Amino acid sequence: MIENTETYIEWKDITIDNKSRRTYCCNKEISVSPKAYKILEFLIKHPDVVFSREGIIDSVWGNNIQIGHRAIDVHICELRKALKSNGLCGMRIRSARSFGYSIEYRNSECL
Repeated sequence: MIENTETYIEWKDITIDNKSRRTYCCNKEISVSPKAYKILEFLIKHPDVVFSREGIIDSVWGNNIQIGHRAIDVHICELRKALKSNGLCGMRIRSARSFGYSIEYRNSECL
């Protein structure tokens, strides 16, 4: 399970503020649920690495919990919508078909 003592985590256009539990893309706040926040935090710490659904579950929920793979898909969908709603954000959550997800950076136009 992710335990983070860093106040800020930054990668490209994304800033995660662990003190306020807020997430920003191109300095614009994006709103996500607590679990989606933890998934984004995990993926940002490992950019361009594809993780299985099981790997994400173990890292975010802990390895002694039983949840369905579809729970990850629901949270990923939420993250995609939040990132897309920003309009300028260069982050993309990529699917590795029948396996899992990764986060990638595309060129953006942060203002």
